[in-house]
Amino acid sequence: MQVLRLFVAFLLLGQAAQAQGTDWSGLYGGAALDFTRVEMSPVDGASVSNEGNGLMIGAEGGYRYDLGQVVLGATASLMFGSVDVPPVIGNVPQDPVLNALMTVGIEAGYDLGEVLVYGGIGHTWSTMRTIAGNRRFESGYQFGIGADYMLTDTIMVGGGISRTVLDDFSGSDVQTTSFGVRAAYRF
Repeated sequence: MQVLRLFVAFLLLGQAAQAQGTDWSGLYGGAALDFTRVEMSPVDGASVSNEGNGLMIGAEGGYRYDLGQVVLGATASLMFGSVDVPPVIGNVPQDPVLNALMTVGIEAGYDLGEVLVYGGIGHTWSTMRTIAGNRRFESGYQFGIGADYMLTDTIMVGGGISRTVLDDFSGSDVQTTSFGVRAAYRF
């Protein structure tokens, strides 16, 4: 019951803040830092054979259109890193490293005034390097949730969590989970 009361209070505060005229429309761009966890499992459905953690940094940008309480947008991001994915079980022939994730997508959010809560989906391209130095490229999809806070009319900060799925990446299914923070400038 307490959770319901807290949720209702949060929505009412958002309505009051929205009455002050916060507008999320416009182009934005900025920097992001993600803590990324990578899990690889054989396509045949066996247990996880590789997993690793690491940091990725990059740039994000997009355009949002504020319709009142609903905000729609298009986004793009390019993240770079060196997330080592060593074998966990068995004698796995490769010890890959995740080097890059590029995503384009769409999002929909709820305008709470200075706070925007949103969810999104997108298409992802990735690059991994094997221990032999061979580069592997694969595409998949990404989905996630997040929230942004407007510090000023032009500066916003935020955070979120996303999941990327790459099917049959050189004989393995790859899933990444990223927890990130970002800062952006609104044009």
